Parts: sequence; C-alpha cells; structure tokens
Amino acid sequence: MARTKSKQQSNDTKDFSSFKTVMLYCSFIVIFPIFTFFFMKSLVLDNLFVMEEVKSNIYSAVGAVVALHVGLGLYIYRAYFVTTSPEKDD
Repeated sequence: MARTKSKQQSNDTKDFSSFKTVMLYCSFIVIFPIFTFFFMKSLVLDNLFVMEEVKSNIYSAVGAVVALHVGLGLYIYRAYFVTTSPEKDD
C-alpha cells in the first residue's frame, strides 16, 4: 500500500511539473508579444524614432509576431530536445 501511494505521489509530482512548464510557456507566448508590441510602440518607435502612427503600429506588430515565434520556438525546442531521465518501475 505504501509503495502504491509513493508511486502515486511521484506521478502527481511529474504531472504538476509538466503542468507548470506548459503554463509557463503559455504565459510567455501570450504576455511577451503584448509587452513587445507596446514597448516598441510607445518607447522605441514613437519616442526614439518619432515615426508616423501607421508605420509605428506596423513595425510594432511585426515585432510582436517575431516575439511570438521566439516563444513558440522555445516551447518546441523544449518539447523535442530536452528530455527527462526515465525512472525505473519496480
């Protein structure tokens, strides 16, 4: 009985770790492009380069799309190339 409970706790820990990883990447994929858009628009393009409104929006959107692809690329890299060591089942 103790062995089953220990195995269940081990499985729960692995599940929680996977959930935490997925939530981290999902948050990054949603928040990072939004932050990038407004950072580029308000600080870089409007204040530093003094661009027109339409050009500023376009370049900010392109920056947000690039940021989204960086987040997706990191997630895909993690999913395919980062492996965890397999545990033995006794």
